[in-house]
Amino acid sequence: MIQIFEIKPEGFFAKVEVAACYVEIDGRILLLQIADHKSEPGKWGVPAGKKEGGESIENTAQRELFEETGILIPNSAQVEHIGALYLRKPDVDYVYHMFRVRLHEMPLVRLSAEHQGYVWASAQEVDRMPLMAGAKEALEKFRSS
Repeated sequence: MIQIFEIKPEGFFAKVEVAACYVEIDGRILLLQIADHKSEPGKWGVPAGKKEGGESIENTAQRELFEETGILIPNSAQVEHIGALYLRKPDVDYVYHMFRVRLHEMPLVRLSAEHQGYVWASAQEVDRMPLMAGAKEALEKFRSS
């Protein structure tokens, strides 16, 4: 069970911050399929991961995108912070930072071992895919930004 809030709820104590990259090209968004050895195997989500040490959340977004897809964004101006959601799972609260990354040409995608597939999906295709917990709500927030 996951609860999602747009405003930080009372008693919310984030143990983790996550950066998620909504990579767009030609009206499509990059989705990654979670590998079978991870939690929620076979489900789809955007490139994302935890903030480490003293890095900025913007650097987290760029690092995770590169680690999970091989896509390098040399110009940080292409990485736009579009807001955050506050997620609560039974065992942890965390802040989910959303970044829009607009590309003008199709990149080569090299998946890490965390994922078993990827797709450039239209909004209609995304709506029919089995998404990881909370991804549908986060995508709605992204689309409204």
